[in-house]
Amino acid sequence: MELATIGKAKILHQHVFRNSNPAVFGVEVVAGKLKAAMFLMDETGKNIGRIKGLQLEGKTVTEALEGMQVAISIGGMNFDRVLGDKQFLYSDLSEVQFKTFKKNKDLLNLGEIKALQEIGDIKGF
Repeated sequence: MELATIGKAKILHQHVFRNSNPAVFGVEVVAGKLKAAMFLMDETGKNIGRIKGLQLEGKTVTEALEGMQVAISIGGMNFDRVLGDKQFLYSDLSEVQFKTFKKNKDLLNLGEIKALQEIGDIKGF
């Protein structure tokens, strides 16, 4: 299936490595996974931007799985202004992607299902 990736990440405010151009900061993946080039939104549904890259212990990785702590970079935003008071980031799914995931819930683990429900609540699907 050509689907986006479901992911929920907790922002690690004590690990801001660069405030802008691009913003580089730490996150912990609490559900699903994060991948380079995926779009993220905050807990209000506001689009934050696209992940330019992920690093684990100084090495570039293509994805981060549940439980991992990684640094992500997002261009075109100022960390303090945009995410200073935010706790979590989510995959920014379209309604079509959301409905496709709902129909195929049997392919998801419990963390991904919970994150999908939260994304649906945030976006009003």
